[in-house]
Amino acid sequence: MSSEPAGDSPYLHHADYWVAAAEAGEYPVRQGDLFANVQTANGAHLDAALIVHPTCELGKASVTNVQVARVQPLDALPDENQRQQVVAGISEKDGGVRIAFAHTFFVAPVEGSALHIPMWADFRELVLAPRKRFTPDARIGALTHDARVTFIRRYLYFRLRWLLSFEQVRDMEAARIGANPAFAGPRPDWVV
Repeated sequence: MSSEPAGDSPYLHHADYWVAAAEAGEYPVRQGDLFANVQTANGAHLDAALIVHPTCELGKASVTNVQVARVQPLDALPDENQRQQVVAGISEKDGGVRIAFAHTFFVAPVEGSALHIPMWADFRELVLAPRKRFTPDARIGALTHDARVTFIRRYLYFRLRWLLSFEQVRDMEAARIGANPAFAGPRPDWVV
């Protein structure tokens, strides 16, 4: 059974973000996975980051760097209203709902880890980092398949202003995964 965001929300319930720690080893490192203490290609340090690109080719030997988005604690935002809009991903204005802080992706806490606090990724703060550091053992959280759909959906809106539904993005992912005989790890239940 897949979970979907409720109503107009761009995000899943927080409990549906991360693969259970006991099962995470079955999932290869992919787009949207969370890492702590990331050293960038230019030597800078990020407390945490999400992989943005490549999406699923991390196993290729030709990939030497990955593009990551900086992740910060939600409390780094100075204003409570901003924090609420980042968590919701939407805001209400003049009786209508609109995308709020499109450059952000809410990162739910990862239970049992050092990153068990609400966080957010900033798509405007993308940097390169050496791929060799992004291993399953170093990963703090592996996104569920449905959470990855929400990540892709949010990134497509930020980058291209494509306002796609959860179902549209999930259908695109299902077609991509279904056509890929080399897809590693458990397949989503929505791929036939």
